[in-house]
Amino acid sequence: MTMTNNNQNPKYTLEMICQQKEEKLAEIRASKQRMTESVSHLFKPETSEDASQALMHNFNSGIAIFNGLLTGFKIIKRIRNFFRKR
Repeated sequence: MTMTNNNQNPKYTLEMICQQKEEKLAEIRASKQRMTESVSHLFKPETSEDASQALMHNFNSGIAIFNGLLTGFKIIKRIRNFFRKR
């Protein structure tokens, strides 16, 4: 059984492989740049025009952190009480 299907198996040269590699690397770099820009845009802090907005933003952030800590402590307390009762 000899297979003489040369048309089905294209021949790749080293130059073709290097060219494809460079194209794929360029695509990866462009994709990485787009992802970096979108992530930095998503997590960019808001800019405030005056001091009162900046103060309110800091106050709201502090309240959110405090609320998160209290919620965490409540959850930990309930978990501890659950395992103590058994």
